Amino acid sequence: MTTVNRARPAQKPPPCNGWTVAARILTAIASLVAVIQPALGITTPVVMFFAIPLTVVLARRRYGWRMTGQYYAVTFAVANIFENLSISTGFPFGDYYYPGSSPRIGNFPIQVALAYCSLAMVCWLTTAALFDNADQRLSDRNNPARRVDIVALPAVAAAMMTMFDLGTDSVSSTIQKNWIWDHGGAVFGVPWTNYLGWWFVTYLFFQIFALMLAGRRSVDPGLDNRRSEPVALAVAIYFLLAATTMTLFFTQSDSTVTDAVGHTWDTDDIYGTMFTFNLFGPVVIVIIAVTRIIRSALIGAPERAESRADSSPLFNTP
Repeated sequence: MTTVNRARPAQKPPPCNGWTVAARILTAIASLVAVIQPALGITTPVVMFFAIPLTVVLARRRYGWRMTGQYYAVTFAVANIFENLSISTGFPFGDYYYPGSSPRIGNFPIQVALAYCSLAMVCWLTTAALFDNADQRLSDRNNPARRVDIVALPAVAAAMMTMFDLGTDSVSSTIQKNWIWDHGGAVFGVPWTNYLGWWFVTYLFFQIFALMLAGRRSVDPGLDNRRSEPVALAVAIYFLLAATTMTLFFTQSDSTVTDAVGHTWDTDDIYGTMFTFNLFGPVVIVIIAVTRIIRSALIGAPERAESRADSSPLFNTP
């Protein structure tokens, strides 16, 4: 009697569609902008303008339109509520305001809110790389680790957001005056409450999103949510956003700047400190994330090869 080895179907990656191409093009343009921006003397984070549509594409590829829409609705609403609350009362970030007359919801500029949501998705997907795509297992009720992941993913993603802000806020506010802290602060004109508030607010909407993912009854098999590319592109954008601030240390001349309470700061000190924060914060995170993505791909390669071998007629006995 001969033994028949049942062939296991090979796992084929989803086809390269328009969304995949769009994500790659946007990432390539953002990378080019990050390279030429210092030479042009541009100090604003232009990469963020490309991150906004890119994160929509990446979220759609990973979660589908419905879940992507729910994510942006929740994040946009929570960000607007707490930003307006803080501008009015000082809680949870501190006392500050946005100068100018850009389009707003209350006192919160719409373009800043969109950037907020996009940066959050970048941080969420980067955290997913650190947790070996645990965001795709939150709805698996047979996996006991999901109970840990449901809380750990939002907590770490919020820390990633706060880490990024720690390396950029002093430049954006004290030097560039994109927003003004009424009472200044110890971190080059930024109060410590800002960073605690960032963690609290971002954890809140990340936790809501994690519960939404955990409540899904099924995952659309047509999505390429098992592939590493959407996560890898988010990691690349996280790095580019941090690098935009880091390059200012080498391209901007030394001068002084005065905050709202009259405290004078040396800009070279600010740029140098922000460079150090980013080098041993976001850059280290990126290295770990890239390492885990590569390891996951290498570990998965033999499994895919075995699957293809088992499905081959050469390994089946008639």
